[in-house]
Amino acid sequence: MKSANAVLIFIGVLVLGYLGLIVARPSLREMSPMEVVQSLLGDTKDSLRKEKFVSFKPAEGHFKVSFPGAPDELNLYNSWLHPAVIPLPAWFLADRELGFYVAEVPIDNSEAPGRIAAATAALERPMASSSGGNNEMVASNSSNNILMEIQEFLDRQAEAMVRNAGATLFSKAPAAAGGGRYFGRSVEGSAKTPGQRYRLQIFYDSDNRRLFAISVSGKPELIHCPQANQFFGSLQILP
Repeated sequence: MKSANAVLIFIGVLVLGYLGLIVARPSLREMSPMEVVQSLLGDTKDSLRKEKFVSFKPAEGHFKVSFPGAPDELNLYNSWLHPAVIPLPAWFLADRELGFYVAEVPIDNSEAPGRIAAATAALERPMASSSGGNNEMVASNSSNNILMEIQEFLDRQAEAMVRNAGATLFSKAPAAAGGGRYFGRSVEGSAKTPGQRYRLQIFYDSDNRRLFAISVSGKPELIHCPQANQFFGSLQILP
């Protein structure tokens, strides 16, 4: 009985504290409880729309990307505050309307498709486009099992990320980075958070067995905004 009363008292204190914050900070009144917690922790900005993009490279990472500010690490401890279609750990920066996320994942040898350097050596020219070119390469080398394995691997990885995030996949299209050097996938759908959409792109560095994921998540009308497009376009995969 005493423990039950203690729980009720604790809940009452939390509710009173929350109401007190709402009164003290009127800007919090229009936010959901989750957004209030994000705001109080300081890792969700009011707005990033006018912020200047800054190049970022993790100390142990093999990529560069530009965020509209300095990103924070997203991990198992704070990911519940920022549910995103991205593997952990990751780097992120978010405001109340849109979040920017990027991650690098080493692929275990037992899961990784083979290297494509030898498989593509016979090609007369590299892929000309940064989007869709990987399908052209596969079509011209349909008998090459390694290329098909990479295509299937990318599909599995994209679908697993969406499923693990509790999201829904609406569309999927081929993509490529590094002038066509890195095969990829571009997917979109509904995020787990009601009323939000996401864009996700993944790319595979077959020579070094690394997977890179870059994503935005937020209001449906913003996932294709110029700022989101600039974020996706800034990704550089490094050796």
